[in-house]
Amino acid sequence: MADQIQVNRRTILAGAALAGALGPVLSATSAWGQGTMRKASAEEIAALPRQKVELVDPPFVHAHTQVAEGGPKVVQFTMVIEEKKIVIDDAGTEVHAMTFNGTVPGPLMVVHQDDYLELTLINPETNTLLHNIDFHAATGALGGGGLTEINPGEKTVLRFKATKPGVFVYHCAPPGMVPWPMLCCAFRGRLAKRKKRASASIFPFPGRTLPK
Repeated sequence: MADQIQVNRRTILAGAALAGALGPVLSATSAWGQGTMRKASAEEIAALPRQKVELVDPPFVHAHTQVAEGGPKVVQFTMVIEEKKIVIDDAGTEVHAMTFNGTVPGPLMVVHQDDYLELTLINPETNTLLHNIDFHAATGALGGGGLTEINPGEKTVLRFKATKPGVFVYHCAPPGMVPWPMLCCAFRGRLAKRKKRASASIFPFPGRTLPK
């Protein structure tokens, strides 16, 4: 389940309280609510350890452990949306792409099962369009897409719990025109959620990586 905080550029300095976002639903296996489904309190989430991750350009992946160490934590990512022209072939053909962190596809994000993924998504004022993000790894509000709509000059924070392991796509999903940003403008990436006791392997990142 996804939750978010949204701020515009006039209130960005007041947005330091982003860690107080509404808590996502805890799984039935959680020590906080075994056999039940409930939301974590702000105090419970605030007590979790936090890990700030610097994303890297594909086909590489940021540093991470193959096996979870300790209990759940909040894994913090930041991505900047960039509207830009990119060259897609050796003939110099250009396309006006919409990108996460300036790459096609966007960065691979890795968390472990039962971690909380917390993303700060930034739409710079140099862009021209409203953007958002839809995580297929999250449920409710269009995978967070309904909670993360931001105009140029705004940013938003989305947080959800990674309850099921797997490899999931994320992409922009603006209201009324979900397919074309992802299919025509290359506006997508991947999230890998590793099992708590995952094997020592790196999740593959399918597809061709285009130059920045």
